Amino acid sequence: MTLEEALKPMDSAFWEMSEAFDGLTDQDLWIRAHPRLLSVGELAVHVAFGEVRWLYPELSSPLVNDQASYYLHSVNHPLKLEMGVEAIYAEVKRVHEACKAYVIAEQSDITSMLPGREDWTWGYTLEYMAFHIAYHTGQMYSVRHLLGHETSNN
Repeated sequence: MTLEEALKPMDSAFWEMSEAFDGLTDQDLWIRAHPRLLSVGELAVHVAFGEVRWLYPELSSPLVNDQASYYLHSVNHPLKLEMGVEAIYAEVKRVHEACKAYVIAEQSDITSMLPGREDWTWGYTLEYMAFHIAYHTGQMYSVRHLLGHETSNN
């Protein structure tokens, strides 16, 4: 499998995430449908944080926030950035594209080990990232449904 082929599932999952933002209002971006269920905004920040952490740690973004690194770090401390739906989605997309471009430019061997995680190859990391994006996108849809939204694609 080539590096470009390994990245395609991430792009598919990311496209699905774009649909989860369709029709979402700024007012509901940071609302939790339940105190133990993260908001759409928090989930988006977490996805971006994960891509930066594992794929391109030097990338700078307002979404790189340690509070978003793991559910247990954020569940009791709601995160709300001063960004609306368009700005959050644009930044998540920018992060995704930058991480993907970095991986293509810097990693030619998907069988090599990921720095800082000697039990994961680059290929497995990309596979996991596709799952990670898709998993949290599903949560975004659940939050929207619990808030009473009609979503376009779920």
